Amino acid sequence: MPDAGDARGPVRMCVICRRRFAKAELSRHVLTPEGTLIIDETRKSPGRGFYLCPDPACGRRFEKYRPGTRQGGRRARAAAGRSKGAIWQK
Repeated sequence: MPDAGDARGPVRMCVICRRRFAKAELSRHVLTPEGTLIIDETRKSPGRGFYLCPDPACGRRFEKYRPGTRQGGRRARAAAGRSKGAIWQK
C-alpha cells in the first residue's frame, strides 16, 4: 500500500495545528542566529525549519510562537547534562 508521502510528495506538519500537508502547501520559517523567525522564501535556508499551514487561525497563533523555549528541548537537556557531570566530578 503506498504511503501518503508517495502520492503527494514530501509531507510536513504545521507546528501550530499539527495537521499534515504536502510540503508545497506550507510556508517555511527559519530561526535566525539572533532568535527571530523569518520566512524562508527559497525553502533552502540552513537551520531548523518550521512549517505553517495557510489557515488564518494558525497564522494568528504563530505570531506568538517562540521555538526553543520549552523546557524539554535540546538546550535544557544539554544544561542538565553539564550540571549532572559537575555533580559526578565531586
